[in-house]
Amino acid sequence: MPRTRAFDEDAALDAAIELFWVRGYRAASVSELSAATGVANGSLYQAWGSKWELFLSAFRRYCLRRLELVRAAVDGRPGDVTATATRFLDAIVADCDSHPDRRGCLMINTMSELGSSAEVARISNETVSHMGHAVADGLARASGLEARHPEVVSSAAHLVAVSQAVIQFSRIGRDEGDIRVVTHHAATAVARSLAAAA
Repeated sequence: MPRTRAFDEDAALDAAIELFWVRGYRAASVSELSAATGVANGSLYQAWGSKWELFLSAFRRYCLRRLELVRAAVDGRPGDVTATATRFLDAIVADCDSHPDRRGCLMINTMSELGSSAEVARISNETVSHMGHAVADGLARASGLEARHPEVVSSAAHLVAVSQAVIQFSRIGRDEGDIRVVTHHAATAVARSLAAAA
């Protein structure tokens, strides 16, 4: 019979996310991970097999949460296209503001550090694709167009790309007013584009 783990795996992964997010994969040592998670080195290896597998588990968990953030921003609330696009981009700005250390996004940071990893690239690419689908669904509900309409798909991809730029702007300390100019322009541009396609 498999041995029951003597620690909270979800809490350990959350602590690992925090450490990898602040320190990066290479700089985060196993001893630091043990201290952060409260789990002995041997138990970490027993649970995940290696630092790399622990990282991938934490990374997948983080990416799922990013997708949940996007879905929550565009789902279930009435509004026009401008409002839907603005809610999405506002959620990204608010998330950036919630981290005063300007740590950016673990997914973007990891692509910078470990982009040569096929697994990291695959997880990141799938996450961005799912984000695009979620935003397209929100724009479709707001515009009355099909989510597969080419203009909806390209508008969603545009907004996801803008959201990544917003994260980078926040990380380098750009003034929030400047960031809001970018997000407002993106939201109104998408609204015009979809209105023309309707």
